[in-house]
Amino acid sequence: MLTGKNLLRSSLMIIVLFVFGFTGCDNSSEGMLKIRLTDSPYPFDLIKEAKVTITGVKVHVSDSSEVSSGFIELPLDSPQTFDLMDLQGGVTATLINASLAAGTYNQIRLVVSSGYIKLEDERSFDLKVPSGSESGIKVFPDPPIEVNGGLTTDLILDFDVSRSFIPIPNAETKVDKITGFNFHPVIRVVNNSSVGSISGTVYNNNDTPDNLDDDTAIEGAALTAFEGTTEVTSTSSQSDGSYILMGLPEGTYDINATHPDFQESTKTGISVVVGNDTKGTDFRMSPEQ
Repeated sequence: MLTGKNLLRSSLMIIVLFVFGFTGCDNSSEGMLKIRLTDSPYPFDLIKEAKVTITGVKVHVSDSSEVSSGFIELPLDSPQTFDLMDLQGGVTATLINASLAAGTYNQIRLVVSSGYIKLEDERSFDLKVPSGSESGIKVFPDPPIEVNGGLTTDLILDFDVSRSFIPIPNAETKVDKITGFNFHPVIRVVNNSSVGSISGTVYNNNDTPDNLDDDTAIEGAALTAFEGTTEVTSTSSQSDGSYILMGLPEGTYDINATHPDFQESTKTGISVVVGNDTKGTDFRMSPEQ
């Protein structure tokens, strides 16, 4: 069981990935917009549910020969509620499939009406959503999204919960002292066509570092990718020990693996190539003494 300190430290590692697929139609003046939602969650077992309800999605066209400049509201049949705890390890849920005029889009707005976190002890906390339930949470892709007929573009919005979900009181280190969370979204935007990923498995070496035969999988280890001293993204290992760090621009990264029951481990100089997954970045962690 994690301590209060580990709960807060781990909760700062949640990321949510929204994947926007722009798929060309037969009509060269239109593309199809497909929005999927996934989560690379914080690795601890005290969270039972973490839900967000999205009631609308808008995109702003800045340059198009087909439509006037301004916001376009995409069709959403009904409010969509996502439990982020169900969207782990690359699992996605589709939010929208819609046709979209070819052009340049420089802003996305997600209208979030509500959300809450429930702990395993059944305590729950409502999430305050400033402006998100009215005008929408603003996301500015840089460079802007280019939608072209017959082509596909994926945009990943990396939802940085380390700065987005703030416990009340702020900086509280004991779980039983938390009375709620403030929600101030911070989102990193990357074009999926210009990124790659790193994947592998996290093992418990069972204090036999020279013997691979008795290794067992570690669930809930936190994997964090750093470019120099800058944290880029993070994820957690699944029940079979597997993990994937998505949305990494081409470059070289250091990967840090942590778990409250094991000694910290780091791998350096892991290269990422656009459109590829750097597989086999495995960790064999030693139990904490």
